[in-house]
Amino acid sequence: MANRIKTVELFLALSIAGVVGTTILPSDAYEAEEITTNELSSLIAEGGEGVEDAEGGEGGEGVEDAEGGEDAEGGEGGEDAEGGEGGEGVEDAEGGEGGEDAEGGEGGEDAEDAEGGEGGEGAEDAVDSGDAEVDYMTVLGLMKGHLLAAQELIAAGNYEQAEPHIGHALEELYSDIETLLPEKGVTDFQPNLVELHDLVQSAPDSPKIDGLFNEIFSSIENAIAAIPEEQLNSPEFVLSSTIEMLKNAATEYEAAIVDNQFVEIVEYQESRGFVLYADEFYQTIAKQKSQEDPEGHQIIMDSLTELKTAMPTIAPPESPLKDPSEVYALVSQIEFNK
Repeated sequence: MANRIKTVELFLALSIAGVVGTTILPSDAYEAEEITTNELSSLIAEGGEGVEDAEGGEGGEGVEDAEGGEDAEGGEGGEDAEGGEGGEGVEDAEGGEGGEDAEGGEGGEDAEDAEGGEGGEGAEDAVDSGDAEVDYMTVLGLMKGHLLAAQELIAAGNYEQAEPHIGHALEELYSDIETLLPEKGVTDFQPNLVELHDLVQSAPDSPKIDGLFNEIFSSIENAIAAIPEEQLNSPEFVLSSTIEMLKNAATEYEAAIVDNQFVEIVEYQESRGFVLYADEFYQTIAKQKSQEDPEGHQIIMDSLTELKTAMPTIAPPESPLKDPSEVYALVSQIEFNK
């Protein structure tokens, strides 16, 4: 960044000083064409350290919630900045290039958990339909999908790739329903998830693993059974939840592909697990749907079959069998015929 700042930026600094009301500027400050960064920092230091909610400073030190300072919106290189450019190790930046936990960051150094970054790993499972019961069911369905993928990988002896699927079910999804389970009279099954996760890492050939899978699957079924029966028997409710699972599957499928190759293998496996369980869940009301809406039911069944051809095995094909746009289109067809 250049070491001199134009007059218009000085006015922004003056506005900070005006908020504090303690900084006295030289009488010819407004007439100056430019001021050095050191001089500006000195002026801000006299009156702007610790200013809260000030607007306008670029990268100001000690300014809290300022636009452009630390915890700033729009600042360059600020911590916790929204829109900051080029900050190495920037934390929780939204839209920053290279920020940690950045939403929309582009290829930044030390970027962690970036959402939407170019070439980044897949997005976290997103559940927000606006309907609390649909969200609850969707979380359980995504959890089951993760575990189906893990179980398939363990059966194939691929323990290393199985671990993150159990980890996602435990660390990303369980917390979404943890407080709801006791309200619905469902026994906490987090300890079983923790034990399964630990065993897959430390003793993946343990005979206890199969038993833990069965216990967890049973717990998930019990959690689903806690949903009011009238909703579980409703094609609208089941399809709404199924569609949310499939939207996550489509997102993960797209995230797995870079330059027409499967690069993020875990995301591909997640998409397969989500589609498999979404199909299984739809079957619980398929007969009723076929009687009430034969044409819509057939389109849904055909679309689910087509989706499964995009991810035929737990190991991804050499190249995608369907473009992500085709996967999204199939999900949309199901939603349209809900």
